[in-house]
Amino acid sequence: MSLRDNLVRRNVLSHNDAACVAGCGRSESTTHLFLNCDVFGSLWSYVSLWLGIPLVTPGDLHQHFIQFINMSGLPRSTELFFKVIWFTSVWIIWKERNDRVFNNKASIPSVLIEKVKLTSFMWLQSNQASFIYSYHDWWNNPLLCMGVHL
Repeated sequence: MSLRDNLVRRNVLSHNDAACVAGCGRSESTTHLFLNCDVFGSLWSYVSLWLGIPLVTPGDLHQHFIQFINMSGLPRSTELFFKVIWFTSVWIIWKERNDRVFNNKASIPSVLIEKVKLTSFMWLQSNQASFIYSYHDWWNNPLLCMGVHL
């Protein structure tokens, strides 16, 4: 990915231009952007609240993915749903980052979680014939739509 820290290493940008586009003052690396940034990384807290499941954020994106899709105690059948939610969240963060860089447009994290809910619902609905739930169901109780009854 052409994040700012990568572009600095390749001498495309100067060190002065390496700061995260969220304005937090930190260097824009993959780990920072997707996990640790107060703006972009905070999306995971909203995802956690939506799912009703506490998340621990490992310091590595790959480990975050593994931990996220293999939620302890949940049926293996939920893995596809968690993959869709994880990839959607990463996609929304990346699109938001690019909107800030190229279009000078910024959304707040509460808007980003709405985008995650809608996009994940649309992806599931268009690719899973067995996904028969309404948007309202997905919005309010995604675990129930996954077949999880807590």
